Amino acid sequence: MSKECLEKVTQTISFLAQPRESHLLLLTEVQRDRAAELLGLRACNFRPRHSSKLGNEFRVFTNYDPGERLGGWEQEQ
Repeated sequence: MSKECLEKVTQTISFLAQPRESHLLLLTEVQRDRAAELLGLRACNFRPRHSSKLGNEFRVFTNYDPGERLGGWEQEQ
């Protein structure tokens, strides 16, 4: 997903979502900084696996503490 596409997704979310709404997005690892910057999302410890062996590593990002359900948030380095 390009930077422009994620920016448009962010605009759509802000238009449709209620204030303080929970967000969960599945993005590639390379989108980590943009997800944090644009939506305040943090990476979860849960790492989806794909049977087709896609080249990009995917991650789950949330703006809420996912607790045990998604393995919690990944520790910031």
